[in-house]
Amino acid sequence: MRAFRIRTTKGLAIKIRNFGVPDIRRVVEIEENSSLDGDAGLYLEVYEEWQEGFLVAEREKEGKEKEEVIGFIVLVLTPEGEGRVFAIAVDSRYRGKGVGRALLKAGFSVLRKRKIGFVELEVRVSNVVAQRLYSSLGFLEVGFVPLYYKDGESAIFMRKVL
Repeated sequence: MRAFRIRTTKGLAIKIRNFGVPDIRRVVEIEENSSLDGDAGLYLEVYEEWQEGFLVAEREKEGKEKEEVIGFIVLVLTPEGEGRVFAIAVDSRYRGKGVGRALLKAGFSVLRKRKIGFVELEVRVSNVVAQRLYSSLGFLEVGFVPLYYKDGESAIFMRKVL
C-alpha cells in the first residue's frame, strides 16, 4: 500500500501508510495507553507474517513539526481465509477525531485487494465507544468470549462482510 493523505471525518489531516520497524516505539506507547494486551515482540512477529496488514496513521505536520504516529491497525489473515483486526489503537489525544475510522477503512481496502470476504474482531465489553464505531461501519455482534483479555474482561466478537 502506498501512503495516502486524507482529512478524517472530523477534519484532521493525516497520512496513512505501512508500518516500518522504526515506528515500533510509538506503536507500543499508544498500545500501552489503550488497554491492549500486545508488546513490541508480538507486533514485530505479526508484522513479519504479513507486512501489508500493519498500517499507521500520522498527523500531518504543520510548519517545522515532525510527523508523528498517532494510531495503528494490525490485520492478520485467519486459516479460514478471513481477515481479522488483531489490534487497533489511537493516541488518546486524537481519539474521537476520525482516525480509527480512517484506519479501519484503509484496512478494509487492504483486505479487499486480497479478495477477503469477511473481517472479524473482538472488543472489550466495556469499550462502548469502539463498539459504536464498529457497528457504524457494518460490524455485527456474532458472539461473546468470556474472560478474553489478560485482566479477565470479556469480549464481544464482531464480524463484517467486506
